[in-house]
Amino acid sequence: MGLSSGACAQEKVSNPVHEPGAADPVSLKPVIITADPLRGAQTDVTRPVLILSRDRLQARDLRSMGEAVSQEPGVSSSDFGPAVGRPVIRGLGGARVRVLEDGIGTMDVSTVSPDHAVAAEVLFADQIEIFRGSSALLYGSGASGGVVNIVNRRIPEQVPEEAGGDLYGHYSSVADNLTGAFRLNTGAGRFAWHLEGMQRRAGDYSIPGFAQTQPGPGAKKGRVENSDVRTKNFSSGLSYIGEQGFLGVAVSRFINHYGVPGNEEKTRIRQKQTRFDLKGALDHPLPGLQKIKLRGGYNNHAHRESGDEEDETLLMNREWDGRFEVLHQPLGNWEGVLGLQYQNRNFFSTGGETFVPDAHMDSLGMFLLEKRNIGRWLVEMGGRFEQQWTERREDGFKTGHGVFSVSGGITWKFIEGYSLRYSISHTVRAPALEELYSSGPHPATNSFEIGKTTLLNEKTSGADLSLSRQEGDLDWTLNLFANRVNNFIFLRESDLTGDGLPDRVSIRGIPDQNGLLLLNYEQRNASFLGAEFETTAHLLHDHHGRLDVRLWADYVRGRLSGGGYLPRMTPLRFGSAFDYVRGPWRGRVDVMRVHKQTDTAPLETDTAGYTMLNVQLDYRFDRGRINYNLFMRGANLLNEEARRHTSFLKDQAPLPGRSGLAGVRINF
Repeated sequence: MGLSSGACAQEKVSNPVHEPGAADPVSLKPVIITADPLRGAQTDVTRPVLILSRDRLQARDLRSMGEAVSQEPGVSSSDFGPAVGRPVIRGLGGARVRVLEDGIGTMDVSTVSPDHAVAAEVLFADQIEIFRGSSALLYGSGASGGVVNIVNRRIPEQVPEEAGGDLYGHYSSVADNLTGAFRLNTGAGRFAWHLEGMQRRAGDYSIPGFAQTQPGPGAKKGRVENSDVRTKNFSSGLSYIGEQGFLGVAVSRFINHYGVPGNEEKTRIRQKQTRFDLKGALDHPLPGLQKIKLRGGYNNHAHRESGDEEDETLLMNREWDGRFEVLHQPLGNWEGVLGLQYQNRNFFSTGGETFVPDAHMDSLGMFLLEKRNIGRWLVEMGGRFEQQWTERREDGFKTGHGVFSVSGGITWKFIEGYSLRYSISHTVRAPALEELYSSGPHPATNSFEIGKTTLLNEKTSGADLSLSRQEGDLDWTLNLFANRVNNFIFLRESDLTGDGLPDRVSIRGIPDQNGLLLLNYEQRNASFLGAEFETTAHLLHDHHGRLDVRLWADYVRGRLSGGGYLPRMTPLRFGSAFDYVRGPWRGRVDVMRVHKQTDTAPLETDTAGYTMLNVQLDYRFDRGRINYNLFMRGANLLNEEARRHTSFLKDQAPLPGRSGLAGVRINF
C-alpha cells in the first residue's frame, strides 16, 4: 500500500477517466517520467518504459522492491525472503538492474549478494518508473538490464499552499505484520519542508506446507523459520524555492534487521544506513540554456551478518553518486540534454565469510540525449561514454574499463491513438566489483565464489519493437525484443576432478563432497528473446460506476552460445485484474498464472507452476478536508505452494501462504 503526497494531491494519469455519476470524462495531465532528463510523458519516448502510479501501487504487496513491481510485464523479483527482493527485468538481475531513488543510486550492497536487501522503502513511493532494455543508457553502463526509479520527493520542489500529509497503518495475518508510517509537507515564505517516517515489525511468515521441497526428519509444516523483519526509516528534506528554480537537501536514516530463511546457521542481517541528498534546478541560467539540474548523494551503509557461530561478517559501503545535466534550448527543432555522472565507491569487508575483498571504484560518465518531433514521427538518439577504475586494496591490483554505448529509436503515430516504436542499442557494461574480485565462501547461495580479474567488457546489441493503442475504451501494448550479449558474465560450476560431478569445497576451500558448490565467474556469448503484452479495457464508465479489466502476459528465453539455458529465467506468466469503482467503494480482483519452468541450466531443478489469487476492497470518504481510506486485502487465497524460479531460495522458502490484510490511510 502506498502513501499519497500532500505536495502532489492530484495524481497524473495518461488516459481520461469517468468519475462515477459524471456525464463527461475528466481529462488529466499525462504521466511524467521524472527520471527522464527531458521530463517527457510516457507516450513521448521511443524507449520501453513502465509507470506504476500511486493508485496502482495501493493494490500491491510492498514488502520489498522486487515484490512491488513483480506483476508488471517483463519484470519479476529475485525474492530472497520477505525482506529481500531486487527486480529482475527480462531475465536479467543483480548488477545489471540499477535501482534509483529520485534519479540516483541507492548506494547499498544489494548487488553483491541476493540475500542483501535494497536500502530503500517503496512504501513512500509516489510512483515507480521502470526502464527496460536500452532505456537505462543514461543511468550507468552497469544497468544493461534496466532501471527501476523510486519517486519519493523527499526534497520538495515547490512550496505547498498549506500544510498537508498522511498517516498510514496496516496489519497482515501472514506474519503478524504491523506497519505504520507518516508524511508531512509544509512551508513558509520561500522554504518548503518534508518529514516522513515508518516502522515495520513482522514475524516468521506462514506457508501451506513444508518450507523445503525435500523436507528432512523433524521438519515442521506451516512456517518459514528465520524470516522475520524489523524495519525503521526516517527522513527530512528542506528546500529553498526561488523564482527561477530551487535548491534542497535531505537526510535519511534506514535500519533493517531481518533473518535469512533456508539457512542452517540461521543467519541474521542488520543494515544501518545514513544518507545525504542534494537536488537543485535553475531555469534559463544563460542564453541558449533551458535549464541546469544537479542531483547528488552520499551514503554510509553498514551491513552485518551473523549466525549461530560467533564469527560476524561486516560489509561497509561508502559511496558518492552525482549527476549534472544541462538542457539546451531547441536547436533546429531538436530538444536535448548533456550530462555528467560521477560515482566514487569504497567497499570494506571483514569476517570469516567475506568473499569480496576491500576495493575502491571510480566511475566518470558523460551522456547525451536528443529527440525531435517531425509530424507524426518522433526521433530519439543518445550515447554514453564511461570510464571505470577499480582497485583491490590488499595488493593494489588495478583494472580499468572504458565503455561506449549508443541507442536510437523512432516512434510513428500512424493513426490517431496508435503508435509503432522501434529502438536499437549497443550497450557496454564494465564488470562489477564482485565479478572481478570475489574469492571465498558465500553461504547465502551455498557456494564458494571465485572472481576473475581479466574479465572483458560485456557488450549487448539489442532491438525493441512495440505496437500500442492508447485511445477510447481499449488500450494495449505489444513488445517484442531480442538481445545478443557478447562476453556475458555468469557463474559456472567446476569439475576439476574430472568425475563428471560439480566440485564442492569446505568453507576454507578444501574439497568436501558435502560442502559449498564451487563457482567461477566465466564469460560466454548469450542471447535473450522475449515478448510482453498488456491491455486494459474500460468496460463501464457511467452512473453505474467504472469497470476496468486488465490482461497481461510475458515470456523470456535466455540461452548460452553452444547450447544450454541460463539459470533462474522467468517462466511464462499471464494475469488479469478486474477493477470496479462506484461512489466511495472500490473492489479489485487479480489473478496471475506462472507456468512450470522446465528450461533449466545444468544442475538447476524444474520449478512447478502456480496460480495467485488476490482481492482488495476499499472504502473512501471525506470529513472536512481530511480524506479517509479503509481497505482490506486477501492474498494467495488459493493457499498455493508457490516457488519463484528466479530465487536462489526456491527450494527452501516458498512465497507466503493465504493471508488477510486490513489497514487505513488518512490524507490531510
